[in-house]
This record gives sequence, structure tokens and C-alpha cells, in this order.
Amino acid sequence: MDKLKAIIKREYLTRVRSKGFIIGTILSPLFMSSLILVPVLLGGRAGPDNYRITVLDQSGDDSIYESLRSALASTRPRQPHYELQREQVNSQEELEARQQALSQRIAEKQLDGYLILPNEALRQDEIKFYAKNASSFSNRARLEDAINKAVQERRIAQEGLNADRIHELTKGVNLKVVNERGESERGRVMLAFTLVMFIYITVLIYGVTVLRGVMEEKQSRIIEILLASVRPFDLMLGKIIGIGLVGLTQYLVWATFGVALSALSAGAALTVSGFKLPKVSISLMIFFALYYLLGYFLYATLYAMVGAIVSNEDDGQQVQWPISMTFAASLVVSAMAMENPNGAALTVLSLIPFFGPSLMFLRIALGAATAWQIAASIGLLIGTIIALTWVTARIYRVGVLMYGKRPTLPELVKWLKYS
Repeated sequence: MDKLKAIIKREYLTRVRSKGFIIGTILSPLFMSSLILVPVLLGGRAGPDNYRITVLDQSGDDSIYESLRSALASTRPRQPHYELQREQVNSQEELEARQQALSQRIAEKQLDGYLILPNEALRQDEIKFYAKNASSFSNRARLEDAINKAVQERRIAQEGLNADRIHELTKGVNLKVVNERGESERGRVMLAFTLVMFIYITVLIYGVTVLRGVMEEKQSRIIEILLASVRPFDLMLGKIIGIGLVGLTQYLVWATFGVALSALSAGAALTVSGFKLPKVSISLMIFFALYYLLGYFLYATLYAMVGAIVSNEDDGQQVQWPISMTFAASLVVSAMAMENPNGAALTVLSLIPFFGPSLMFLRIALGAATAWQIAASIGLLIGTIIALTWVTARIYRVGVLMYGKRPTLPELVKWLKYS
């Protein structure tokens, strides 16, 4: 037991103290947080605070201009302010002269753009706006909505109808999908898939780390020195546990960032793309850590087996490919399962141990898994891990001392029978 602890400690401390681990652990959550916070904090500050626009009015209809100015009035925080200046234009020659002068002012950054209200603007299908930055989508969308509103209100008024009453009767409603806890379902799906991606990436990264660790010790012949003082099973188990704890440590740091971001969301009513960020519950993070550990031990034992079997990097890439593809298949199914996490096919697949770490956790995060399904998934995963550990240990004790030609399947069966 003391030797096992020493191996775990060595594997853990060697990697946790590395600069790559420290930088990756800190920068990753900062990067993920910036993807959420930066767009929100910038919000309406993507462009200038004030848009200076001249309206060249050929229509002679005061109500259109007044409605346009009213529609562009800033009513939300962080929205830019529109400064409109109206100029009456009576002829085509005057319009062309005014356009040249205004284009010069735009080039000299004295003006952001100018809008042309043509004759019979209420019957036109197109109204032109000339701007310094024609690619500003937020500015274009707001201006387009304001023009549409102004023209529609004037058309309605000319028919002798009440524009406000018609807008009130025809206004649409937004469909907001929430679960029984009042959380945005869109935000919950994003959170679930993000956590599944974390499990997938880190299980593969640390699983391959186990593979490379075994291969490096085997190729450098250090394994022969180590086996002189420790049992092969202890060496294998110590390496798997030590590297797994490195990943768990990384998750604890990331979970702290996640809970803090969730608290910020709740306290500041932070919204992203129209939905409120879901609260990260403690129970969800417990399942997250549990399924990471189960998934890691499941695949790490397979990677350790591959590392013991092969003698070079090329063979390692070929043999470990089916293992990686099996886990990748579960991720693909996870993406397809967002629409119906309670489907019979997905439920069955989530109980299969090799798919369980991603699929069952996804169903838990979406609130679709029942208690018996979770218990069955955990039980099957633990049973599979125990069986694989037994098989891997018997192959590992022989394979780590074998060099040269890659063993065949009959030879591996013989290794299992060695006492």
C-alpha cells in the first residue's frame, strides 16, 4: 500500500507542478468565461455612442420623419444615440449636390451616414442609406426596423386607422421554454453539452497521457527498474489513479470558476443571446466529477493495456484508435440526442458502459434520467471497470517487459492465463 501511495504521489505531483498544467488550468476557464462575458459587457458598445445621420427628405411628409426619430430614440441602456438632422430636397439636381457634400463629410468622419426619403416614400419598396460602416449589422437592423415602423404607421394613418391600436392587436409574443425549476431550457442544453464536452476532452487527454506514460517507461527501460521493487498491478493502478487525480484537480478549479460565473449570472441578471445562464447546482457538479472519474478509469485502463502491448508510437496510434473512436461515437450521439433525451434508443445507449460517461451525464444534466437509470449506469460502469482492470493487469504484467513485435490476439489470451 505504501508503494502504491508513493506511485500515486509521484504521478500526481510531477504533472500538477508542471507549467503546462498550471497555465492550462488557469487560462482555460478564463477563456471560456470571456466567451460569455465579453459579448455581454461590450453589448451595445460595439459601435460609436452616437450616430450622426442626415435625412434627405424628398417626400415632404413631416410625419414620416417624426416617426423615424421617435423610433430611433434610445430606450435601453448601452444603446447608441441617434442624432438626426433633416434637410428638405426639392429637386434631383439638389439631391445629387447634397449627396456629394454629405459623402465628403462621411469621408472626413464628420457624419456617420445619410438616409434618402424619396418622393412617395410610402409606396417605395426600397429606401437607401449611405454609411461609413455598411457592415454594422446591429446598426443596420435597428435603422431598418425604425424605417419600417415609420412607414407602416403613416400608411395606417392615411387609411384613417389607429396605428397604436393595430400594433397592439398584431404584436407577436416570444416563446420562452423553461423547465419545472424555471430555468431557461436553451441555457440548460448549452450547459449540459459544454460539460459533456469537458468530460470527453479531458478523459481522452488524460487517458492518452496514461498510454504515453506507460510507453515512455517501457521504451526507456525504466519499467524494468521499477518492477524490481513494485508489483506490476501497483505500478499500473498508481499511474492511473495519479493521473486521474490531476484531471480531478483541474475540474475542481474549473468548477470554482463555473459556480462563480453562475452566481454572477444570478446576481447581475446576466443574459446571453436572450436567455439567462442556468444556475450550476452542487448535485450536477457531483455527478460531473463522478462520471468523469468513471469514464476516466474505464478508458484509462484500456489505454494502459495498449501502452503495455505496443513498443512504439506508431503501433500505439493504431491500437488506441478504436478506443478513441468508441468514445467519440458517444459524443456524436450526444449532439444528436439534444432533441429527445428520453428516447428509448438513447436510454439504452446511456446504460452501455462505454457510452455512459457522456450520454447518461447528458441526460442527468437535462433532467431526463430517472434514479434507477442513474444507479444502473453507475453499477454497470463500476462492474465493467473492475473486469477491465483485472484483464488489463494480467496483460500489463507481461506486456510491459515485451519488446519488438506486437502480440497477436491468441498471444494476449495466453497472457491472461499466466499465473
